[in-house]
Amino acid sequence: MPASTAYGSASGVSPSRSVRITQGTAGVPGVAEEGDRFGENATSGDVNHDGYADLIVGAPSEKVGGKPDGSLSIVWGGAKGLTSGGIALNAPTAEDRNFGEGASFSDLDGDGTAQLQVVSGRHLWWYSEVPPKGDGSDVPLPLEDDFLPEDVRLDGVAAGHFSAGGSGNGNSDYVVYGERGKADGSGDGGDYLATFRGRPGDTGYYHDVLSDGGAGTTRRVATGDIDKDGATDLVTGESTGRARSPSGGAPRTAWEPAGSPSATARPTRGSPAPPRSATASAPVCRWAT
Repeated sequence: MPASTAYGSASGVSPSRSVRITQGTAGVPGVAEEGDRFGENATSGDVNHDGYADLIVGAPSEKVGGKPDGSLSIVWGGAKGLTSGGIALNAPTAEDRNFGEGASFSDLDGDGTAQLQVVSGRHLWWYSEVPPKGDGSDVPLPLEDDFLPEDVRLDGVAAGHFSAGGSGNGNSDYVVYGERGKADGSGDGGDYLATFRGRPGDTGYYHDVLSDGGAGTTRRVATGDIDKDGATDLVTGESTGRARSPSGGAPRTAWEPAGSPSATARPTRGSPAPPRSATASAPVCRWAT
């Protein structure tokens, strides 16, 4: 599947000023093949620190000879748009699978510079401030993920400031999501949604599980200040799930940082809040429909 980009301007965005990026696009690494899932997720950030935003695209099912499944492509931005080619990153270990399920470009360690974080099916990785080269010499560092249950299959990651008072020192908080497995290996044991605080060192020490084993599976996550109270809100959506909302549509759940006025003033409405086991500082479910 392609990754589409609509260029902004003083008059907004327009389909006439958009491009569709595939692995068949000139300069984009890899070979377009059915089942690669190129474009499964996409984000952006100035990865090489040249002042232009770059396109970051996952292909978690790509198969490269002699390497684990999955890749992450970075298409370099420039004065003429996404025309400067790019690089591909692969899983750093032979045991990893589905590298590129999700990615984020944010300040993990609070040093004032954003870094690239990548999710595989089971692990979390991050690259330092040095721009990756894509020539096989890049060595991402593993993020502490011991807090994840062994049967979780991750689907993505998003960054924000979800904990009460933020993480401090400017570093981001993160949410990871996916699904639990069953004893028969079907991978249909319900959803999994958790937040952890970015920081130098043991990133998984401060974590909160927001939903574990609930009906359905979180397929998409978005962040932003929905109610303009200065705090990052977290919205999760289930695109094809088994659970349905009272209105008949796919469920959508919004979380707000604990202690924010909106979180304490507006109780959950619609369907029940997802099952959770979290500390008092974790995001609070505002509504679920």
